[in-house]
Amino acid sequence: MLKVAIVGLPNVGKSTIFNRLINKKSAIVSDIPNLTRDRREGNADLCGLKFKVIDTGGVDSQIKLSVLVLDQVKLAIETCDVILFVVDARIGEDIRNVDFAKYLRKNTKKPIILVANKCESKKRCFNVDYLEYFKFIGPVYISAEHNLGMVDLYDALVPLTVEDNMENSKSSYIKISIVGRPNAGKSTFVNRLIGENRVIVSDEPGTTRDSIDIEYKYKDQLFMLIDTAGMRKKAKVTENIEVTSVSKSIESISRSDIVILMIDSVCGIEQQDLSIAELVVQKGKAIIIALNKWDIISREHRSELLKSIRSYNKLSFDVPIIEISALQNINCNRIIERSIELYKNLTMRITTPILNKWLKSAVDHHKPPLVNGKTVKFKYITQIKVKPPTFAIVTNGHYDIDLTYQQYLMNSLRKYCSIDGIPIRLNFRKNKNPYNVGH
Repeated sequence: MLKVAIVGLPNVGKSTIFNRLINKKSAIVSDIPNLTRDRREGNADLCGLKFKVIDTGGVDSQIKLSVLVLDQVKLAIETCDVILFVVDARIGEDIRNVDFAKYLRKNTKKPIILVANKCESKKRCFNVDYLEYFKFIGPVYISAEHNLGMVDLYDALVPLTVEDNMENSKSSYIKISIVGRPNAGKSTFVNRLIGENRVIVSDEPGTTRDSIDIEYKYKDQLFMLIDTAGMRKKAKVTENIEVTSVSKSIESISRSDIVILMIDSVCGIEQQDLSIAELVVQKGKAIIIALNKWDIISREHRSELLKSIRSYNKLSFDVPIIEISALQNINCNRIIERSIELYKNLTMRITTPILNKWLKSAVDHHKPPLVNGKTVKFKYITQIKVKPPTFAIVTNGHYDIDLTYQQYLMNSLRKYCSIDGIPIRLNFRKNKNPYNVGH
């Protein structure tokens, strides 16, 4: 989880910001004594954005900056991911802030957001352009005491949070689960990839009872392959062990990045297969439909099978379909190569300027329908999450955006940003900022 430190001169409102971020009632996670003042940590929740926040506390204003920074800023640099450099916007130019900024720039390359606090009114706010030389993010004008401008702080933090999520997502392994009905060829596919009979293969349906994790490497990329038990229709699940196996398969989907839905092309596709695909998409996972045993079915059967999948209208995007033969090792590596491409899309980050340029063009081309006779206006869009890419669109009111229009926006965004083969999510929310100063 991203860790954000609040630093600055005494009496600029650091603790007020801290209390606002933890909603005041939140419990302090830890107190670390014996610093300049006690250091507080808490769980922050800013417009739904969750992160760790550190209040470095106040320091006697008579203490020289060189001593002040040793305790609060040095500690912040060592332990945090992002720094909020808070200044009192009412004071105007302050040489101590300049010295503080010089120290920050010299001693850290971590992102620094300049926060101009105590902006209760425009008349009382002085410009902080004298700190422009240091090229901090911002400035963000707020009044923590009156809860003004916090949405602007949210907008400054979100891209950094996405970067943190992306770093966390760059783990050694891409996690892939292989799911499908019993005897669809899941274990044969896994054995073909790893080059050994690691998983028991049998014509008896339901041979694989447990979800088995197997390490696999392809062209320097590490994978964790999760071979799951076959998912039967509920009416056919009679043994307790089978109930547990299906439950584990669903759990495997939840902890995967990408799901391979294995279809036995000879048996054809059933509603249960499509329901599994829908479940995968609902959980925000990328999915590849693998049509196994493709080499032994007729051309007419192939056409009917593809048509039945493409006509299923509950999948909001074109799911990748790859025809394979696990037994004959046809196109098995293609699935892995496509998985790498999908993983890049899952962890894709799109900058806010690009997103807002797209939003304007999309709305200009097709304006949103009226809601209860009122015009819907989109103020801006920003990315708030990866895996899957999730975007927040701020509107001028609480509206239930027409589902057809939502689909239009998602299709347009996919095309504009070349996001293919994965689910994406749009969240609509009203701008909660009652007074936006400095813009």
